[in-house]
Parts: sequence; C-alpha cells; structure tokens
Amino acid sequence: MTDQSEPDNTLDIHDLATLQAALHTLIPISKHMGIEARAYDGRRLVLSAPLANNINHQQSAFGGSLFSLSALAGWGILQLKLAEMKVKANTVIAGGDVSYSQPVFKTLHCEIELPPAYPAFRDKFLETGKASILLTSNILLDGQSAMAFSGKYVVRKI
Repeated sequence: MTDQSEPDNTLDIHDLATLQAALHTLIPISKHMGIEARAYDGRRLVLSAPLANNINHQQSAFGGSLFSLSALAGWGILQLKLAEMKVKANTVIAGGDVSYSQPVFKTLHCEIELPPAYPAFRDKFLETGKASILLTSNILLDGQSAMAFSGKYVVRKI
C-alpha cells in the first residue's frame, strides 16, 4: 500500500508545456509567481514571470523572486535534458550565488544556457547514476544582465 499523500514527482517532462505543468505542480510557488516556460532549443531555456506577482515595496522585482526564477531555470533545463536521455532522476540544488546589478521594473525574463561542461556531466551521470553541475542563469532587462545566478545542481537516478 502506498502513501497517497506523497507528491507525484515522476511527471513526464518533455516540452515547455509539461515543464510548466511540472513546475506548477511540484513547486507551487512557481504558480503563484506566474512562471511561464517560454522557449527551449536544446541548449537554452527561457522562463518569465509577471512583475505584478513578484513586486516589492519599491515597485521593482522582489530579489527572492529573481533568485527563485533563476534557480528554477536550472532545474527546468536539467529536467528537459533528462527527458531527452529518457532517464528518471531526482534533481536538487545544492547551493547558489547571486549578484544583483540593477533593479527590474518589467516582466522577469530569465535565460539559462548549458555550459561547456555539460557533456562531461552527462557522461558521468549516465555512467554512475549521479553527477553535479554548475549552471549560470541571468535575469535580463533590455538585453542586459540585471542579476546573475550560479547554482550547483545534483542529479541522481531514481
């Protein structure tokens, strides 16, 4: 007999729509933030969120929302890559650093691209069932980085 209260964390994530559904189901704050999966080309993922859901007392984007959107971009791109590998795995963030360079007064726009280290990460993961990778995402404002996030993600086969 299984515990019915445990969340289903084995959703089939294979495109932007299923990624967005998984974010909203597995990580409820993403739904409250209004996060949308916008674009994915196999190497780069774009997420966005409306300013109105993520505003602070200065009428700019709340730093915690920017951090969360950036961290979820890393999680999201890894879920899409795992789906391409046809592997079920658990992905967690083990730590992250952030640098804010300017306030965001518009829609939150986050981009993440796979780093050159991705093939070595993929090979190690497929060989051992566990690997970690450092991913960097940026909150962009008019094409310029308003915030840079660097996070370490750990992935383990289920």
